[in-house]
Amino acid sequence: MRENNLNHITVTIIFEGSALNRDEKVGGNILSIKKLKKGNKVVSFIGKPAIRHYLFETLVKACGWKPSAVTGQGEVVQFDVTSDDILTSPELDAFGYMFTIENQASIIRKAPVGITKAIGLDPYEGDMAFYANHDLVNRGIKQGLNVTPNPYNKEEHYSLYKVSFTIDVDILGKDEWIVNNKPEFDGNVLKIQLSEKSNKKVENVKELDKNKYETGNGIIEVEKLEGNKYKIIFTLKEDEKRKRIEEILTAIKDGLYAQSSNEQNTIIPLFLIAGKVKIPSPVFHPYIEVVPLDNISYKVIGINDALNNSWIEKVFVMDSEKVRVDKDKLINEEKLVEDWNKFLNE
Repeated sequence: MRENNLNHITVTIIFEGSALNRDEKVGGNILSIKKLKKGNKVVSFIGKPAIRHYLFETLVKACGWKPSAVTGQGEVVQFDVTSDDILTSPELDAFGYMFTIENQASIIRKAPVGITKAIGLDPYEGDMAFYANHDLVNRGIKQGLNVTPNPYNKEEHYSLYKVSFTIDVDILGKDEWIVNNKPEFDGNVLKIQLSEKSNKKVENVKELDKNKYETGNGIIEVEKLEGNKYKIIFTLKEDEKRKRIEEILTAIKDGLYAQSSNEQNTIIPLFLIAGKVKIPSPVFHPYIEVVPLDNISYKVIGINDALNNSWIEKVFVMDSEKVRVDKDKLINEEKLVEDWNKFLNE
């Protein structure tokens, strides 16, 4: 049993999408899509940064997550931990960050929410479409302007995609910094010096004990290390941690907000399998595949292979008429949970 009574979670979904992650231009006016070879076929894929963006934008719109502040370090843009931390920012908590400090070690946080590439399940066969800005040109001509269309081509691929997510509950809601100077507590403000030029002030702080403070959604502790260094430990309150986990899982289950090349798209699960697991690994991902049943529907294979994996403790499966599961043929019934809310409570 984990000390916080929460469990690692992995989710694999299959969704239908179209050219969600554009790549470089080819030949000057051809917008390409990201592709890779899978077995003996070429498929399109959506990179992890794009999926992360779509998930976060969904959480902003649906759950009120606030984009974290950023700052410049030379020509590099990075999250500004002097303004935000995992207690104030669900984004920094869920997706990690790196904050570079001049002449000393950077502060690096591994992302508790792991995301794979979204791999196309249907082969890319060179589809391409021709486009031009005819509407704007026609308006210009009617106004007496001497304008002509600007034609361009786009590679297109309409496919099923498979993507997996994991949530590492040992990392979510907890962060540690190593600093050279002891933080100062003055009134209700905790001052943390990161470098000569970078300082963080945490306001509305209540001192609970020596070197232990409460603020907003969590606790900040200061631990003395060898060599005149100090460890700053941020711990999110468990009710807020549970809330963030539930919001992430609900966003994945009900669908992500996705727009690419000014085209609204769908990352809405036609199939979903979620598991309570002993380690935060996407254990369903390599097993799950689809085979066509007819011209419009598919059958999911590989679930029973996955259920034999000993890391998996409890499983929730959701299918659709388009992407189906033979639920009456599933093994290890003691691992299966039929109700989504019951699975969340697990």
